[in-house]
Amino acid sequence: MAYEEKPQNVKELFRAHWLVWKWLGQVPHPKYPKLYKVYAIFLNTFFSLGYPLHLLLGLLYLVKLEDVLLNLTISVSVAICSLKFFNIWRNLKKVQHLEQIFDTLCARINHPNDWRYYREVSIPRAQKVLHLFYFVCVGTAVTSEFTLLIMCIATDWRLMYPAYFPFQPYATTGNYLMAHLFQMFGLFVELAENLVNDTYGAMCLALLAGHAHLLGRRVASIGYDTKKSYEECNRDLINCIADHNLLFDCHRTIGEIIGVGMFFQIISASLVLGCVIIYMVFYVDNIFEGVYYSIYLFGCAMEVFPTCYFGTHFEFEFEQLTHMLFACNWMDQNRVFKRNLIICVEQSLQKRNFRVGGMFHINLNTFFATCKGAYSLLAVALSMK
Repeated sequence: MAYEEKPQNVKELFRAHWLVWKWLGQVPHPKYPKLYKVYAIFLNTFFSLGYPLHLLLGLLYLVKLEDVLLNLTISVSVAICSLKFFNIWRNLKKVQHLEQIFDTLCARINHPNDWRYYREVSIPRAQKVLHLFYFVCVGTAVTSEFTLLIMCIATDWRLMYPAYFPFQPYATTGNYLMAHLFQMFGLFVELAENLVNDTYGAMCLALLAGHAHLLGRRVASIGYDTKKSYEECNRDLINCIADHNLLFDCHRTIGEIIGVGMFFQIISASLVLGCVIIYMVFYVDNIFEGVYYSIYLFGCAMEVFPTCYFGTHFEFEFEQLTHMLFACNWMDQNRVFKRNLIICVEQSLQKRNFRVGGMFHINLNTFFATCKGAYSLLAVALSMK
């Protein structure tokens, strides 16, 4: 295999994330640091903080159950989105450290078949998560504005969501335009934040699972090359043990970056999904709103599913790594090799999963429990009808 066919580095894979973080005020501009700081403070005060705050305060003034449900479908989501946004902001140095670990793991790949697997399996899996969220974010943005326009023409002027404003939004055309633009741009900012918040952990877990798989393949091939001496085979095993430790470091760093955000995301997911479904069942009466809330419901589920899916995938690959250690030709090796192999096996027997807040495992069982909670909320609403 020609080495010019190597896949792009991790920085290139996460280029969209760094671009969005730069737009949202997280990555200082080297030439204009002071001006950029003013921009970051303005943007995050008005939208990352102001947007969820104006929705949550609006709950205090709502009387109709329909308006409360409509508000809850978005207010809880954007509040959690802002929390995850600031959590990643404070962990940007760990994000850079994680990219360095991934680059180191990529540098250890030296077999054409391993490169092919990484380029054709691991990277496409990570990219699919990003492409899925492109569809969700663009679909939500377009259908929300289009649906609002249709509703305004068909009935009367209304905002995207009932919320608090320090002025009367329907008093004048100017007030309405100001309130509408604030909600529209605020929604775009929140969607951009969700794009990077909800794809980063899933993409990292997809790459980590791929590296665990490749490490298993490298370990399983040790000892079968008759041209290598005992010392060379033992050196290959030691290199694999070093990679194994890198996987541990990567696992721990990912947990530190996304743990807090996923904890609150999982807690709120059932409530948000339940409110969206209840609102669709009882209050959506036209095709345009139906399309919008269908995409929005799908997006709410995708905030949890990809990370949980690749969390399960990583657990599976890590468990398989123990079996791959015994697939190497350890019987024909010397005592030093066997002793090192025993140490590596002992390490691999430690169960590796992502646990957030001491309560939730990031795996598919948690996602199904979230869906079950949303269904239970719908069942309660139907029984009270």
